[in-house]
Amino acid sequence: MPAKVAEVHSGIYEVFLPLPMRPTIVNVYLIDCHGAWALIDTGMNTADSVATLEDACRQVGTRLEDINVVIGTHHHVDHFGTSATIKKRSGATTLLHRLEQERVNRMLTLGPPSQNPDAMAFFQTHGFPVDKYPIEGMRPTWMGTDQYNPVPTPDRYLNDGDVVMIGDRELEIIWTPGHAPGHCVIYLRKEKVLIVGDHLLPKITPHVGVYPSGPTNPLGDFINSQLKVQRFDVEHVLPAHGAVYHDHRHRANQLIEHHRYREAEMLDLVRRKPQCAYEVASQIFGDEERPIFHVMAATFETLAHLELACVEGRAKKKVENGRTLFQTV
Repeated sequence: MPAKVAEVHSGIYEVFLPLPMRPTIVNVYLIDCHGAWALIDTGMNTADSVATLEDACRQVGTRLEDINVVIGTHHHVDHFGTSATIKKRSGATTLLHRLEQERVNRMLTLGPPSQNPDAMAFFQTHGFPVDKYPIEGMRPTWMGTDQYNPVPTPDRYLNDGDVVMIGDRELEIIWTPGHAPGHCVIYLRKEKVLIVGDHLLPKITPHVGVYPSGPTNPLGDFINSQLKVQRFDVEHVLPAHGAVYHDHRHRANQLIEHHRYREAEMLDLVRRKPQCAYEVASQIFGDEERPIFHVMAATFETLAHLELACVEGRAKKKVENGRTLFQTV
């Protein structure tokens, strides 16, 4: 497939790779490090995506086999799902945060929820109607297929504050947990470029939810990460979905305000009587028929807001008749 490639800064190329789902495109970034090539995120391991990446490499004067370093912002299928394929062909050094490597292996070995008593108990305590939805359908269709072909163990782990030298480029690692526990953004200080993965999307808010594998307060982490990135001097923000933009501080504050407003809505609902996360989500997001993944995402995103409210003292929770209920303080 012919690739769409845009040079967004001197020697930094945005590549649009196809996805067989929504969103339908993920942006990855090829960086000419003058004597070496780096790739930030990989797309999904489909024939279309790999062919598109190959064409993009040709357009910018290199080959997929010449990629020296692959950095994953996080473990999700559209961000690290082709890392093993690329490594096999190029010998590239792969880098990922340690917390994300744990989730790669969980994704590779995860069975259906019905085979995991802890997961089933988690769903039930938060009111998710496992009898209404086909529990086996909770696994993404790509899970267990070669569409997710990540490196099980990266060659190096990313750590907050690391400076990765590739050719004559310096790539600084900023740990931004929230959307994923080990999510990292990549900062090129001299160029004033920030490659943000899913952390700072220009038009949509990334999913932040509480799941059985933890952490317990990801929304608190996400908000702190939005405050953290505002300390850096940035002129070009390069997201995984959506257009390149320029004012990262404005967008970070928008995301914080969005979540604070949504939390206030939820606290209004549980002011009069305690409710579980699924009940609150049904009122906030609507209870019409939707795909199971949308229902799950709404429930566990709601849970993230309610847990943050408890941590910050605006709500309390109790277990009653096997369900975890939240109420405004």
